[in-house]
Amino acid sequence: MKARTLILIGLLVFLWTLLLTAPAATLYAWFASPTAPVHFYGVEGSVDQGKMQTLGINGRPLLQNLRWSFQPWWLPLLRASFHVDGGNQELNLKGRADLVFGGINLAGIRGDGSIKALAAVAGFPFVPMDGLARFDIDGLKLRGGIPQSASGIVELRSLAFTLGKNPLPLGDFKGTISNQPPAAGSGGDDSIKVAIETLSGPLDASGEIHLQANRSYDYDVLIKAKPNADPQLVNILQAGGLGQPDTRGYYHLRNRGNLPGAPGQ
Repeated sequence: MKARTLILIGLLVFLWTLLLTAPAATLYAWFASPTAPVHFYGVEGSVDQGKMQTLGINGRPLLQNLRWSFQPWWLPLLRASFHVDGGNQELNLKGRADLVFGGINLAGIRGDGSIKALAAVAGFPFVPMDGLARFDIDGLKLRGGIPQSASGIVELRSLAFTLGKNPLPLGDFKGTISNQPPAAGSGGDDSIKVAIETLSGPLDASGEIHLQANRSYDYDVLIKAKPNADPQLVNILQAGGLGQPDTRGYYHLRNRGNLPGAPGQ
């Protein structure tokens, strides 16, 4: 083997080792964009292995005590891939995060968190609900902090209405997340669809939620109290300004809007 080739190999190995062992906090300070939707706080360790105190999205804390380890075998696919895990009682997860051109791809994300904490991250600091959200996300593509595609399952366990003196149990529900292509000839982008179904409990709910790449959304959901439901739940539905139920007793919830931070807001 020629000396020039050996020198080149040695130089590449040196640069590779230097990159992996470089202080993560220093590299983040150099390359992080102040306008990026995702920010890291309290970064420690190296690119190869490290941790951070807090990960925030759009100025809101999302995860705490997050650890990572670099997975170099994804580099041939032009991905800087990391195994991540961490969190606290409010929200925890583990899975894979890929840094790609233009955004972040998440895969194999498993975890759970409080519904209030997740709603706050999404831009809704107050929701009259509480419970536990469990998620099993096969894939999630984020561009500029906005979901572009997603697939997986989310379950809401022990969901309860919390505006009254005592929490009112509503039940357990499941949302199946998938990508939905645009209508034929529309020329639009794919949207994310969440199909809702009831697993157990006094409230019967079904329907769909759609989220577009521009953060606009729409939903069409049917709800009604089951025959054995608490009379308080029946009264809340009747007095909740939901209109008149249909012939099967279902109330129709329909709306369109934009998530906080959408264009034009």
